[in-house]
Amino acid sequence: MTQAKTESATGRKIPDYSEPSYWHGTIKMSLSKFFVLSVLHRKPMHGYEVVQAVEKSTKGCCSPSEGTVYPMLNEFEAGGYLSSSAEVVQGRTRKVYALTEKGREAFQVAVDAWLEATDCILESRRMAGGANSDREGRET
Repeated sequence: MTQAKTESATGRKIPDYSEPSYWHGTIKMSLSKFFVLSVLHRKPMHGYEVVQAVEKSTKGCCSPSEGTVYPMLNEFEAGGYLSSSAEVVQGRTRKVYALTEKGREAFQVAVDAWLEATDCILESRRMAGGANSDREGRET
């Protein structure tokens, strides 16, 4: 096998698309916003609690850092998808975020979009001939 070119004509590094780590990182980055909305759809939470709830609810598949989640929460709040209030949690004043009606609608749109993408992925897998050898035994 020939070695893949690592830089484009513009000098940008070209990812190794055959590496699972590339795809896992892309998936985690893409799903982080979805799962933040998902956990806040269940109940209001402070930022660190959101981080923990996303990691727990995805069984570690999606584990955004606090440095990723707080800017996301600020963006959602600026867009009117979240509201926040100061509450005392375990003796500390924390900013607690709650989905607004606009945020609940956005979550439903996101669910539909991800389900549509999932259907397309499953169909692509079926058309490609089924599962990879390391996934044998799972339903296709």
